[in-house]
Amino acid sequence: MQRQGYRHATYYSAVRALRRLAKHVDILNPEAVKTFLAAASWSESGKERIVNDLARYYRYKGIPFDKPRYQRVETLPFIPTESEVQNLISGVGKKTSCFLQLINETGCRPGEAWNLRWIDINPEQGTVSITPEKNSNPRVLKISNRLTGMLGNLPKTWKLVFRQRLTRSRRLTG
Repeated sequence: MQRQGYRHATYYSAVRALRRLAKHVDILNPEAVKTFLAAASWSESGKERIVNDLARYYRYKGIPFDKPRYQRVETLPFIPTESEVQNLISGVGKKTSCFLQLINETGCRPGEAWNLRWIDINPEQGTVSITPEKNSNPRVLKISNRLTGMLGNLPKTWKLVFRQRLTRSRRLTG
């Protein structure tokens, strides 16, 4: 999958799903897999995803496979109220609350926030530069004084704002 241009997260989750399926059924037997999936209490969208992963796997292995039809059921997402979000942010630790506040204010993806570097923060202008993830675009976003203060209170011992204890090369000093 990597050579076909799929991202790491895509093939990692596909391998994980196939391993999970292999605990229940012989995945080299397509008919046994279909029988298992028909009886499994997994969601329709979960079955659809695993069938797509299986189709790629079987194509790689040269095993003929007639995909069963599963169609995801679209549902409305749960959207918490602003007060619920603020209660969550105020009820966690200093670094986690800062991480959640950044996501809340900017709408960036968690992976984008996770990869935020200290040089991406401009406290004078009250902005952060977001390095894109997946197929989005780089952007500079305005942040509140509250978030600027929260970021300023975090220790600056690593190049990345939210990660710590990775490798020596990620340290700011030495």
